[in-house]
Amino acid sequence: LLGRETHGLMNYPFRTAALAWLRGGDASAFRRDMEEIRENYPPAAFYSGLNILGTHDTPRLLTMLGAARTPESKDDRAAYRLSPEELDMGLARLRLGALLLYSFPGSPTVFYGDEAGMQGFEDPLNRGAFPWGSEDAALTDFFRTLGQLRRTRESLRSGALRYLLARGGALVIEREHGGERTVTALNAGDAPADLMLAWDAPTAQDAMTGQRFLVIDGKVHLTLPPLNGVILV
Repeated sequence: LLGRETHGLMNYPFRTAALAWLRGGDASAFRRDMEEIRENYPPAAFYSGLNILGTHDTPRLLTMLGAARTPESKDDRAAYRLSPEELDMGLARLRLGALLLYSFPGSPTVFYGDEAGMQGFEDPLNRGAFPWGSEDAALTDFFRTLGQLRRTRESLRSGALRYLLARGGALVIEREHGGERTVTALNAGDAPADLMLAWDAPTAQDAMTGQRFLVIDGKVHLTLPPLNGVILV
């Protein structure tokens, strides 16, 4: 990373820390691990890291985040599909992880099919054909919106990173560049998270849904349900 060997790395530490938080870990551990990377990597490397949640070498993201158990035999793992309850949990965690992935410094990288809701355990169970015509349309649209947001907001691509909160399930990060500010507030916990954030406009808008929040005395008050998040602009 100092110019003589590697130009970039798959950011597995990001993946490990993010998945641990999504599955009930403390956001402070995610911040600690990411700040350790920021302290040790050249800035150009930190801001261009290949950030991942799912890869060709790991079980499908939706399966990892939703499955309550891992069957013992490979035949059983090959036949396994998430129950409706597991699917709901997996999708909620996957969307939350995607909000973080597209908001964090680095290059958000999606393994084909994760944006379409593909399932599967380890290789080769994670490498099935893309489900043309059977994609999860709502999930695909969610990722498409994130991609458009990342492309149109310079703060998400190259803005400075600041942690506004990292405690329990609550993780709030700010990206700022040239006066443009984007705040991503996430709750991976199992209880609502009450947040009070400084804001210098009459309203704050969730860029994903268009919902607006009233700012009172320079602060916006949010109550994030479990496994939910917003990107405020």
